[in-house]
Amino acid sequence: MPFRLSLFRAVEGLGPMRTWDREHREPLGSREEVRADLERVLSGLRWRSSDRMLFASGPFDGDEHAFEISLFGRPNETLMDIDVYSRPPAIRAIMSGLGLNYCYAPESDELYFPFEADDGADWSSHHELGKEGHDEANPG
Repeated sequence: MPFRLSLFRAVEGLGPMRTWDREHREPLGSREEVRADLERVLSGLRWRSSDRMLFASGPFDGDEHAFEISLFGRPNETLMDIDVYSRPPAIRAIMSGLGLNYCYAPESDELYFPFEADDGADWSSHHELGKEGHDEANPG
């Protein structure tokens, strides 16, 4: 089952966002810069846009509609995260390609670890961060 997740970059060792006392996510660049970065990592992206959002879907590893990506913000607005609906293989490719180290499920306020998950995994056994162990989620 795919998951809707927020991918971002921040210092190592943070817990779920509900535990933060301030913003820790690092800027990823403008919406257009993030789009260009994604196009370098993933081939065959099909984009739709509005003034406040870019939406992409595309193939990955033989699956024609393997992921959906949403970039919320105006074209020159700096983004802090990427919203993705996908299985672990495409999420790993995006995280590795863009140097992202957090995979967060906003609905449940839990962190997920796509580098520990099987390709078709039910991630229920791979979520929720304990303070120790977050470094295992970092691909680099």
